[in-house]
Amino acid sequence: MIVWIMLERERKETILRLLDLHSFVTIHDVTAATGSSEATIRRAFIDMEREGLLNRLRGGVERAQDRADGRREPPLDSRISINREKKRRIAKGAVSLLHDGETIFIDGGSTTFHMVEYIAPFSLTVVTNSFAIAEHLIRYSKCTVILPEGKVDPSSLLILNNLSSDPFANYHASKAFMGIEGITTTVLTNSEPLLIQAERAMIAHAEELIILADETKFGKTGNLTLCPVEKASRIITTTDANAETIHSLKEKGLEILLV
Repeated sequence: MIVWIMLERERKETILRLLDLHSFVTIHDVTAATGSSEATIRRAFIDMEREGLLNRLRGGVERAQDRADGRREPPLDSRISINREKKRRIAKGAVSLLHDGETIFIDGGSTTFHMVEYIAPFSLTVVTNSFAIAEHLIRYSKCTVILPEGKVDPSSLLILNNLSSDPFANYHASKAFMGIEGITTTVLTNSEPLLIQAERAMIAHAEELIILADETKFGKTGNLTLCPVEKASRIITTTDANAETIHSLKEKGLEILLV
């Protein structure tokens, strides 16, 4: 019994050390570092969350104080790897809607980031609030890239503007491609106030809103309402998205592209 208690304590200390090095740690990171099973690590995560040491998120954990500091998502590089192949299919479907010469908005996110792989052959003007998307397109595409004014968040690599001015006021896009935290049959939601502000500005200056979302986003809600679901003209998602919700959205006039 004493040995088991010591091992449990060591596991928790290892998890905390990993979180000192990385703001987000996956269950696979911890199993590799400790040699423990996934079931054991999940129990440790639950215990440590009860103790106020960390927050459990999709795919892993963050330190509790990170949430208090306003960080609501794991870092972009960690989120990109979650459901990677599904996100790549969705992104490829989004890029299939593009034509050379268009000006488009791309909202920062782990699914929209995968669009960069398929955009490279196009000649587009891309206005994005994602430093990561912009950097990749500048290096590997023929696109003209425009970034709005703001501060780069080191975790999400989003450019956030806490001023009341509209960062997209000078631009007009044929399409706005946007990820989302939650989709219901009535609203689209996210949880970051400054991001919501930027996304609403994008929607206001785009002819068409296209939502990129895997099946986990359906029926889920964030803390803040972005807009009524009817604001979107299309939703690109996976074939295993909730059929009942998909039917309801089609009845509202939304085009659903299943990939």
